[in-house]
Parts: sequence; structure tokens; C-alpha cells
Amino acid sequence: MLLDLREKIRSSKPLKYSIITLISIPFVLVGIGSYFSGGTAAPVATVNGEPIDPVQWERAYQQQRQQLSRMFGGQLPEAFANESVLREQALQQLITQQVLESEVVEQRFAVGDATLARAIRNMPNFQVDGRFDTASYQAQLRSSGMSVPMFEQSYRDTTALTQFRTGISETSFTLPQEAERLAALGRQTRTVEAVRFNFEKAKEGIDVSDEEVVAYFEENQDSYQFPERVKIQYIELDSTVVASEIDISDDQAQSYYDDNRARYVTLEQRAASHILLESGDDSEADLIAKLEAIKARIDAGESFADLAKEASEDVGSSEAGGSLGVITSGAMVPEFEQAVFALEAEGDVSAPVVTDFGVHLIKLDSITAESGQAFDEVKDEIIETMQRDEADREFFDLRDLLAELAFDNAGSLEPAADATGLEVKTSDWLDSDTDSGPVLSTPGVMSAAFSPEVLDEENNSDLIDISDRHVVVLRVLEHEDQRPKALDDVRDDVLDALKGEKATTSLTDLVTSAVTSLGAGETAAVVAETEELAEAFEQEVLERQSTVFDRNALTRIFSMSHPGDSAVTDSVTLANGDQLALRLDAVQTPEPVATDDEAEEGVVPAPVAGVLEAGANPRLGTTEFEAFLESLRGKADVEIMDSASTSIAPAGY
Repeated sequence: MLLDLREKIRSSKPLKYSIITLISIPFVLVGIGSYFSGGTAAPVATVNGEPIDPVQWERAYQQQRQQLSRMFGGQLPEAFANESVLREQALQQLITQQVLESEVVEQRFAVGDATLARAIRNMPNFQVDGRFDTASYQAQLRSSGMSVPMFEQSYRDTTALTQFRTGISETSFTLPQEAERLAALGRQTRTVEAVRFNFEKAKEGIDVSDEEVVAYFEENQDSYQFPERVKIQYIELDSTVVASEIDISDDQAQSYYDDNRARYVTLEQRAASHILLESGDDSEADLIAKLEAIKARIDAGESFADLAKEASEDVGSSEAGGSLGVITSGAMVPEFEQAVFALEAEGDVSAPVVTDFGVHLIKLDSITAESGQAFDEVKDEIIETMQRDEADREFFDLRDLLAELAFDNAGSLEPAADATGLEVKTSDWLDSDTDSGPVLSTPGVMSAAFSPEVLDEENNSDLIDISDRHVVVLRVLEHEDQRPKALDDVRDDVLDALKGEKATTSLTDLVTSAVTSLGAGETAAVVAETEELAEAFEQEVLERQSTVFDRNALTRIFSMSHPGDSAVTDSVTLANGDQLALRLDAVQTPEPVATDDEAEEGVVPAPVAGVLEAGANPRLGTTEFEAFLESLRGKADVEIMDSASTSIAPAGY
């Protein structure tokens, strides 16, 4: 009944507009705000005395959710789905925006009426046939829910903000001395004496007792939990499955082949030359007689090409011996084309042919036979193409119907399944640790299954894109929270963790001793020779892009103080758990090396890749703008109301 009513309203403009009018009257009389708040809502925050109201906050929050949802294929990943975090981010963005707007006003950035009018008139969206159209301008604004004053004020504000931002970000520059210093730092090398201690080898030699395993597990039991899990019902719509169920007969495939023959077959091609005599003072009969005389000379052995140069009045082809190249279908008038394809063998010359252009003598230069794939060779391909094309049409119809019915019947998937003919499937338990296949383990499915709308409110999900033309809609049947694991479930993990802790402790002692020895002047080889876990690196010269050690170690090495009267030593843990004892022996800054060509021409060597050159520096400008904005935030008088604070960070968050 409801579906019938909806269709009647959709197809009847008078009924539709009558309902809209009835709905609108109360809002016009009493105001929309009274329906929601009974008056002006209290602000959620103030910035330098300017309020941020709940409507702004809610709009910013929803925009942030929508943007993230689009980034992740229609569903928020679990890590991004925390409402409190998103609301906090949205509020902070509004505060920053308000701080920036206040500064723009204080600095008197503004857009004049003439500039505004010129900019709007030049916007392509508001132009018809290349000219600004007032009716289109007003209609588009109405359709987007904005009045002309609202749009124009928004454009003024946005443009002023852009002027302010670019005034900082696009005016930054790097001085020659700064560029030279940065280039020198980029070329810098550091020579170290180092001993590396192997974490995995250290673990191999460690024994752990059962008592230690039990004690460690009991102490850290909260860290060993089975993840939250769900069982779901779902409907899957896949165009490849739809295609496989579409029957295409041989006759249908043959018709497709005939209609699209040019895709599979290169038709016979003919190249021809001609001698043209154009209509002038001579009659058609005279022209025919002249060409018959020329044909007789050709039959007697004279060259067609030579006679074309001598007699043809087609200036475009006469110098080429009358050659017209390949004659494609439709390129010539029908009489000419028919004559070309009536010639039987290469070298044959036609009788005079009359067309609107004059009278022609035509010679067949060459025949390229038809080639390509026969129907039997491409039948399977054609059937697949026809199935895919039909499946695409059916897929989008089913997709729209599935989305509509899953939304209209949020508490069940059965109506959508009945209407589309698709099966409602039931999963086994799904969790973040288990691979449940290429469909059910996709981030979109997992995110939707654990979202508040689906899990807590027990609604059907929105359509989830698995891949191109492959979607799923689901609902949760059963749900289990995290539950503790038994020791037998995690014994190997506990053993590994215990061995790792002990190995780290033993390596730390070895590294401390090695650092002391290196600081006393010992070489890396001497320090490492008594320890089987150690590897020596003697006088290792490192550049900033070296791969001898990982990025963490390089960062530490290039931040060490220059060596002086006393040794400069340090230690660092690498990403794989290995530990490194270091002594910095030298810091060098090599002069730039010119290529052979540069050296011959006396050219200054190019700067090191990635090092900034003197002059305009937009990247630095962006950094400076962000720093300036942070400074404005720090100086601003910002007050976040208790209601907003409670909403952002509820108890237990």
C-alpha cells in the first residue's frame, strides 16, 4: 500500500506540490527553529566572543563523516568510526576556521563589488552559450538551497580567506645562504665505528620455563583476547554472476557478429588510380570519346601513370600518376566506387565512368583480400560480451532496487531478496583476525558490520562496494564481545614475548659495555670478536640516504654532536630489534662533484636531489602558514561549553 501511495505521489505533480504546500505552511507561520529547539540554541563554543552553534557543529561533523566514507568506499573503517573523535575533530576545525576568519577581518581583507560581479559572471556553471545567464544563476542557487545574498557573502568570505592564505604561503622564499647551507647538509657524510647485536640470534639461545610462561600469561591476560565478532546475513550482487546466468543463443551471437563485422574482419580493400576529364566546353560524349582514345593507348602498352600526368585534370592526383590510394567505402561517389569494385584483376582499366565531377578512366592498382576472424573463432568472445552488456543493464536495475528496499525495510533483508530474486546468505563468525574470504573480509564489510547503525540499531547496512559492479548489503544476526583466550591458545605468542624481553635485556647489557669500549678508543672489530651475536662495522661512511642501517639509526647518527676532544658515542635499537653501539669519528662535507660535461663547460654542479634551491619556496610557505595559524590558535580566546565537552568525551572514552 505504501509503495502504491509513493508511486502515485511521484507520478502526480499536483498531488506532490499540494503535500509540499501543506508541510510548508506551519514552518512559514511559526519558524522552523521552534520545531527543534524552541528558540536560539546555546553555542557549543565561542572564539574571541564569536559563537559556534550546534547546527554548524553537526553540519561539520556530517561533512567529515561523508568525506571519510567516500574515501573508504562507502563505509567508515573501525579506526575512524568513533563518533566522539570525529566530533572533536569537527569542532577543532570550526574553531580554527573561526580564528582564521577573525584574523582576516582584522587585517581588512575583503572582496569588492566589482571583483565579485566579475568573478561570478566568469563562472562556467552560470553561463549559457558562453554568456552569463541570470536565470541559470538563480535557479542553480535555489536547487542547492542557497539564496543569492548567501552565496555572494560565502564567495566573499572564501575569496578573502584565500587571499590571506596565499599572501603567506606563496610569498615565502629561501635565501642563497640558506640554500647553500641546506645543500651542504644534504652532502654531509658521517664516519662511524659501530657494533650491531643480533636480536633473533639472542632469542635462539634463551630458555623459558613453564612457570615463567604461566606467570607471564596471568600477568598479561588482558592483552590476550579473542576479538569482537559477529554473524551476519547478507545479499551479494555481482555482475559476473548475473552475466553467467544470461543465455545467449548461437543465432543471437551470429546477429551480433553480422552487425559488428568490422570489429572482427578487415574488409577487402582496393587501391585505384584515375584519369579525370572535367565538364567544360566539351559535351559528355566528347569527354567519353577522348577517354576511350586514351584507353586505347593504354591497351597498346602506354603507361597509365604517364597518361594521367599528361591528360588528367585532377590536380590532386595527376602528378602522382593518378593514384588515389585505398578506396574506402563511402569515400567516393557511388558510380565511381561501383566501377572500382567491378574490376576483376589488378591492372584492369574501366570503361569511361560518368560522375558529377566529370568522366573518369579508372585503373585497379591492387586488391587486399578480406581478412580477420571467422564467427566460430570469436563466438565465445561474443557471447561473453553480450552477457556482460546485458548483465550491466540488469545489475544497475537490481542495484537500485536492492538499495531502496534494504533501506525501506531496515529490519529485514527478505523483502529485498524477494523483489530481486537474490539469495540471503548467512556467514560464519567474522572477526578482525580471521580471513573470511575476498568478500566478507573486506574493510567495508567489517566496518559496516561493527558500525553503530547496523550493530546497535539493528538496521540493514547501506550498499557496500566490494569491487566494480559488485556490492553487498548486510545485517547482524549475532554478536559477541571480546572474550579471553586460554593459555593453550597463545602459548607460542607468550613464549616469543618472553624470549624477546630476555633477549632485549641481554642485548642492552652488551650494548652498554660496547659503547663504553668504543668510547675508550677500542675498534669495532676488537669489541665484536668476543661476542658471537655481534657484527663489526669499521669506519663506515654513511650518507643521509645510506641503507646500511635503518632510518631510525640514520636519524640518530646524523643528530649526534660533532666529535671533539672526547669521544661521541650512542646506542640505538633498530626496527627489527637489533641493537647498535656507535662512536662518531668524523663529519665531512664533500664539495659538489660536477659531471664530465659540466666540468668541460665550467658549469656549477646541479644541487643534490631533494635539496631546496634559492628563490620562491611554496613548501616553506605552507609550513609558515600552518605555524602562523597555530600561533593564532594559541592567542585566541577559546571557550568550549560543558555540553560540547560532554558530547566529545563521554565517560569511559
